[in-house]
Amino acid sequence: MMRQKNRLPIGSVLSCCAVLFSSSVVMAQQNVPSESIDVINESVVTSTVSFLASDEMRGRDTPSPELTIASSYVAARFLGAGLKGLGESGSYYQNHEVKVTKVSAGSLKVSRDGDAVVTYGLLSSSDEAMDYQGRVRMVTDDNASDEKYDGPVCIVAEKFQSRRDQSNLMRRLARLKESGATAILVQVDPDHRLVGMASSSGAPRMQTGRESNSGHVVLVEKGAAEGDYELSLPRQMQATATVRNVIGMIPGSDPELGKEAIVISAHLDHVGIKGNVGDIICNGADDNASGVTAVLSLADAFAAMPEGPKRTVIFMTFWGEEKGLLGSKYYVSNPVWPLEKTVANVNIEMIGRPEAGASGKCWSTGWDESDMSELMSVGAKEVGVLIFQHPQFSGDMLYRSSDNYPFAQKGVIAHSFSAGSLHEDYHMPGDESQKLDFRHMTKVIQGLFAGTLPMANGEFTPKKK
Repeated sequence: MMRQKNRLPIGSVLSCCAVLFSSSVVMAQQNVPSESIDVINESVVTSTVSFLASDEMRGRDTPSPELTIASSYVAARFLGAGLKGLGESGSYYQNHEVKVTKVSAGSLKVSRDGDAVVTYGLLSSSDEAMDYQGRVRMVTDDNASDEKYDGPVCIVAEKFQSRRDQSNLMRRLARLKESGATAILVQVDPDHRLVGMASSSGAPRMQTGRESNSGHVVLVEKGAAEGDYELSLPRQMQATATVRNVIGMIPGSDPELGKEAIVISAHLDHVGIKGNVGDIICNGADDNASGVTAVLSLADAFAAMPEGPKRTVIFMTFWGEEKGLLGSKYYVSNPVWPLEKTVANVNIEMIGRPEAGASGKCWSTGWDESDMSELMSVGAKEVGVLIFQHPQFSGDMLYRSSDNYPFAQKGVIAHSFSAGSLHEDYHMPGDESQKLDFRHMTKVIQGLFAGTLPMANGEFTPKKK
């Protein structure tokens, strides 16, 4: 998920969250194909999510070689399931070029009074390299509006306790630059969150528009006091990188209903690495290798149906959700299937770690925006899965925080389905596959298949409330 949210264990309140149906919601019982349920099995679920969340994937940052490898894996799975590519030239890839910056880590040098200072990378840089010899001033309070600087300065950054701490530091850096600081040395502990955000290895960093004002900001070890410094700071180099939405399709078997599509999606990216010591890889097992595993399993399940779905079903994974829903925003601005013929988006987020008392159960965001979740719950019940209205998280907040929302903004009925807790490992190295409940995941994916199947077969069409 893109943003951290407050947590509320569901526990005993689940019993009061039973799904309510109006008298207008009448659906015949259907037979869920056993062939499809059988391919959604715990063995495949376990192996899939464990690969996507392995240390070798290094947190699937956007952009990164590991995210490219993960997208290739998704495409290979689509190919194996027999899906048709909806990308460029019949491929599974919807490619897009994004702007990135690179710096040369080898040319970054900081020393004080002749002794080398340990550096952890550049948080930002400039278009021109900087070489400096002279005094670097320690700044402990830059709130005075009349304070001016004419050279590099050094500050101390304490560990972040909240996103507000990070925002406050970014504003502080911007004020220092506006006041004349030609470079800023930021003292941090080696495991500080900023270290994972710094360009220390020459890897490209995506420009999202959220960056602080351009200028050299260098992360250094704590204890680097005021003194005579020698700085050699490299310039940033502009480049581009290719990112991919991965898209496959099962054509609808009905001549008319086949012109309409359901999109089943999840974001493939995560947040990369954080810190400089210990376990620094944010594996993103629950967020959102679990959701991608669901998309792949659902592709297998729909492909295994004895008779294909009557509506077209599109399966998609997005890049850049963690950078601001960028992959899904790009898709809805450049759709490969007409949005006016897109019946719904079933987006899947964090289904691997259930709250207490919620094993095998699933909730959706934006519950009151349409009747889709209620209608899907009928089919899910046939395989023993409850899709319910969460007392806290089925409202508006999370509805706007995931890849369903760009679809909703274009008028498509779209919801995110989750079956996990918003746990303490969110966006942290502790979000690893061994902490997932694979049996729970498997059951929920079966429920999502059974819930989506009537919509895919044209037995219901969701409507806005």
